[in-house]
Amino acid sequence: MIIGLTGKSCAGKDAVAALLDKKRFEVIDVDKLGHDALAMNKDKLVEAFGDGIIAQDGSVDRKVLGPLVFSDPDKLGTLNSITHPWMHDEAIRRAEEAEREGKDAVINAALLESMGFVESCDRIILVVAGYETRLKRALQRDSGMTEEKFRDRTMAQKDVGLSLFGSGRPVFTIINDEGFDSLSRQVMFLCDRL
Repeated sequence: MIIGLTGKSCAGKDAVAALLDKKRFEVIDVDKLGHDALAMNKDKLVEAFGDGIIAQDGSVDRKVLGPLVFSDPDKLGTLNSITHPWMHDEAIRRAEEAEREGKDAVINAALLESMGFVESCDRIILVVAGYETRLKRALQRDSGMTEEKFRDRTMAQKDVGLSLFGSGRPVFTIINDEGFDSLSRQVMFLCDRL
């Protein structure tokens, strides 16, 4: 079985993934695959963004590439068009490999819908938390985060979760507003249902 795991920024998606990882699930973190995607697509990235994105060690310098693409929607679209297909294919490959080994796989992806993972999932877990809770977490977790930056990030993620309920897949919602004990209980109950 392949399970999709998604949620808006600071809703607690990674906390749920960590709890599932302790159970019988093989968790595939799509964000972490993004680092590999840069290395695997280095030539295409240089072609698109120039040699200035290459660090002295020959790797793609994320500290240079990040500000370049996140300040320009067209450049971000170019980056995503290069890296997302590789990330998608690699996550699906790992999930199918886990299935062959008799494990259930969890694809942990904030962009589960827009990256085209929903069609490959048997079930979906949507982690939700109120705006104020997510803001507080972001301000505590991310150095340099401001309320304005978080509001912009939230607006960029306004569509996360909207199409899941019409996907034809069972969607399980976890509400993560009340702390770790509540979250852990919900995940344990969900594991029993899965």
